[in-house]
Amino acid sequence: MKKFKTMAYIVIIAIIIIFAISIYVNASKNNEDDQKSKTLSELEYIETKFVELFNKMNNIEVRNYKITVGELSKETTESSSKSEEGGASGGSSKGGESGTSSSNKETGTEDEGQDKEKYELTSNGILISSRDVKWDEIKWEVENLYSSISTMTLDLYKMQINQDDILGFNKEIDNLTTKIAENNKQQTLDELVKGYEYIQKFFQSVSDSEITKLLIETKLNIFKAYSKLDQKNWQDIENDVKNAIAIYSKLLTNTKIEQMKQYGINKGYIMLNELQNSVTIQDEQVFLIKYKNLLEEINNI
Repeated sequence: MKKFKTMAYIVIIAIIIIFAISIYVNASKNNEDDQKSKTLSELEYIETKFVELFNKMNNIEVRNYKITVGELSKETTESSSKSEEGGASGGSSKGGESGTSSSNKETGTEDEGQDKEKYELTSNGILISSRDVKWDEIKWEVENLYSSISTMTLDLYKMQINQDDILGFNKEIDNLTTKIAENNKQQTLDELVKGYEYIQKFFQSVSDSEITKLLIETKLNIFKAYSKLDQKNWQDIENDVKNAIAIYSKLLTNTKIEQMKQYGINKGYIMLNELQNSVTIQDEQVFLIKYKNLLEEINNI
């Protein structure tokens, strides 16, 4: 009987230990998953900002239209008000005073002396937009990056990412800032490519999605080609685009991709080959048109 009780105690203790270990393992896994998810979100944000900086180097808006805000001057507002008053009083001889009173309510006296805003929808096409770099906007964007970089750096360390890569990326951000401060377009593009190479490495280590990894690697090669456009180094541009096509082609044979995404992937492959055609004719504007459309398609996958 005593032997039976001893065995029972041993079994109970073993169950408790196993249960405790199970809770600890699950908690650790949940913490690890949460850390990975947080780091991945930060990477996605930084990657988006780098894409925006690449585009700004040729004043490219991915959207075809944007809303611009301007001001209606006091003179314009007063002229419009007088025109409305004239129409109201002239339109009805019987209305007289009531028409003027109504006009005053519409224009109001509280807005006198104040400028009003007007909104316009302006097109952003490659052929009709200036390619002049808006350095002030870019300087503001890169300065704001620093507040996010420090947080991402800590999380990359927690994910046990290669320390040299983390330090290398932070150094490239400083180099990028220096070239932007100098308004040096080509060297800024070169530093953006170097920084994006680190981002691609981080995605390889953090992301579990093969689609995401291949898309980021594809974009890296597209950006390499894009960065050489002003130099008109068409042979190297062609090699970069061919590398992008070779990497992207791996997505075409992936049987695990859902049907909706597969359509976008197939479309992206066609657009990549169209980008290759623009390299053949060596036309910068045609390249930028196809680059813009391709980038938008890839970002939507």
